[in-house]
Amino acid sequence: MMENRSFDHLLGYLDGVDGISKGQSCPVDPNDPSKGTLPVLPNGYDVAPDDPIHDMTHIAVQINGGKMNGFLQSQVMANQTLTNPIAMFTKESAPIINTLAAEYAVFDKWFCSLPGPTDPNRQFAMSGTSRGITTNFNGTLYEQQSYIDYLRQHGYSSGGYYQHDLWQLGAYQDLVHNPLNAKNIKELDKHFYDDLKNGKLPTFTWLQPSMSTPVGSTGPTWQHPDASVTEGERFIKKIYESIRASPKWEETLFIITYDEHGGFYDHVYPPTGVPSPDGLKCVDCGTGYDFTTLGVRVPTIAISPWIKKGTIVSEGNGRPFANSAYDSTSIMATVNELLDVQAPPLSQRMAWSSTFSHLITDSSEMRHDCPTTLPDVPATPQEFAALQRQKPINDHMFASMLFFCGQNYPEEFKAGVLCPSALPHALNQGTSSDWMSNEQEKFLRNQGARFERESK
Repeated sequence: MMENRSFDHLLGYLDGVDGISKGQSCPVDPNDPSKGTLPVLPNGYDVAPDDPIHDMTHIAVQINGGKMNGFLQSQVMANQTLTNPIAMFTKESAPIINTLAAEYAVFDKWFCSLPGPTDPNRQFAMSGTSRGITTNFNGTLYEQQSYIDYLRQHGYSSGGYYQHDLWQLGAYQDLVHNPLNAKNIKELDKHFYDDLKNGKLPTFTWLQPSMSTPVGSTGPTWQHPDASVTEGERFIKKIYESIRASPKWEETLFIITYDEHGGFYDHVYPPTGVPSPDGLKCVDCGTGYDFTTLGVRVPTIAISPWIKKGTIVSEGNGRPFANSAYDSTSIMATVNELLDVQAPPLSQRMAWSSTFSHLITDSSEMRHDCPTTLPDVPATPQEFAALQRQKPINDHMFASMLFFCGQNYPEEFKAGVLCPSALPHALNQGTSSDWMSNEQEKFLRNQGARFERESK
């Protein structure tokens, strides 16, 4: 799962999809035509000039009651670069994701699970609900069952690989405190490629790119707006080519998706009247939001030699209800179908969401024309990592520092507030990355020692 990009932003110029129309534009102020409009253009920033605000308040402005024309107004409200949300990518500027979308199955009606920021949307993807939360992680571990634990309990191997940063793979109680799950949460660069080559991946594997820039790295790979899209493309390319060359290629379904739209323009109105996952209203938004609307479209691609080249999925098969749609919980619902998991879904949203197992099960012939390599990605400039380390920390680095406050300094911990041990290291992304790297090693040592004590 990558970070903070809308469908139109990355795949809007792809042939055949419900994408960007010729001459598409967005008003500066939907309520004041005299302020004019700006065209949506194929000139995406590799590193964006700012991170468009995408909390629930600003997303409501962006969606504007379904008109999808408030993206520039949101930028004006935040005093941010006006053109950033409407600067889009093409197959030339984002060749990896556009090539994979054209080669396999691309979903042009896949929405994030709520009109809110990163972490609650990732909760939906990893557990089927955010339990009323609409804001980012505050350091308090999530209590609901993760899908990794759910599959393990029902007899299927499951796990995750994180690049540098434990992040959301450390946000759940059942992943942090249960050794049966924790042993299958591994660092990606150290373990994933060897496990893949040796046929040792779990049946369900969650991959998480990096947010930090530790010494010696080339920079974050998650494609957050303050990081490089190209570095994320390089990450996806390496993952794909490694899977393609592995002995398990013919048995693998590789899914690339994004957590939410990140404030970037999209023209399709998200579905309303969808089921709440658990009947809860938001506990932190102040509006009584009831989780019955989805968020903005995000790019999602399903990759397998059993999927016909050039497949575009809008709605079609896999709808358990007349109004079912694709959202982040569709991945879990589809895996349950493919594995024939005989257990209730994790939430009502997961039970409702559209599935796409038919892309595999309806296929009678495996392809032999799947590319073994993807287009080249430009080399990383030598100065890139140094520049990244000088930037201010973003909200997710802040949240990860909160995690280590809670786990390594519980006596100092207050939800949402950096602890005294973390504060001196929040100067920039470099100092934060280095501190988190050290604290992660400490956390993993302590976790291992605790598991060993508890096993005696």
